[in-house]
Amino acid sequence: MNGQVVWDAAVIGWRRLAELPSADGVFTWEQHGDADCFWWTGRPGKIAHQLFLSAPSSEAMTRSIRLALGSPTPQDGCDLSLRVLDRPDLAAALDERHPTSTNTAPLMLCDLANRPPSSPSEFTTVIISTSEERARLLRMVGGVYGDPDGLTGFFHGTGAADIVGAFDGDTLVASATVITAGDTANLWSVATPQEERGRGAASAVVAAALDHAAATGCTQAGLGTSDELVPWYTRFGFTKVARERTATLSNPVRAEYGPTA
Repeated sequence: MNGQVVWDAAVIGWRRLAELPSADGVFTWEQHGDADCFWWTGRPGKIAHQLFLSAPSSEAMTRSIRLALGSPTPQDGCDLSLRVLDRPDLAAALDERHPTSTNTAPLMLCDLANRPPSSPSEFTTVIISTSEERARLLRMVGGVYGDPDGLTGFFHGTGAADIVGAFDGDTLVASATVITAGDTANLWSVATPQEERGRGAASAVVAAALDHAAATGCTQAGLGTSDELVPWYTRFGFTKVARERTATLSNPVRAEYGPTA
């Protein structure tokens, strides 16, 4: 199932980030049942903790959530984002937890060997590598996402993944994050400042990121996006293969959800 491929690659990518030395004490991965739990130690309320739930049934998923919420690791004051492949039984089980918000979004997959050729670009694309480039990247991405000191900053500011930047002269105008899981590349955090949009910078950086993924030996690339951006990503050879469902528990009190026997 192609949707499962995109899902599994994303989970593996997050695990890899959490296992880096730079993540120690900042970004933690725990396994509880069928839940991959990613706990971010940031300002309370600034970033949601993430649970990727790969459970085969709604019962297994519910138990995994309860086990995860019984962990002493998550930081108080943070929302909890529950993420699953969108299936009716799992969606119903999530709704029973009375989330403060829910959403679904497409997962897409690209066959790197058969993607359309890239169009010529006026931008220079490079892998971000120097401390000066990373500092510039952090300022740019933090501004785009309104999160200069949160999880976005950790990913982009520590060399945690391969990040492609598009430059107009000395100005960084777009970036895209690539992290691999076996033969699948995850494409994350495609960012362009508002004032630079409409010039083709995002197209240039996505094309360069896919070229980089293919050059590192990946045969396919996956991503999650919004319904509005599906046609745009289709231009690069991505096809929609599944949907992801997210549900937010607002600052859950762990004692109320603790594990059961």
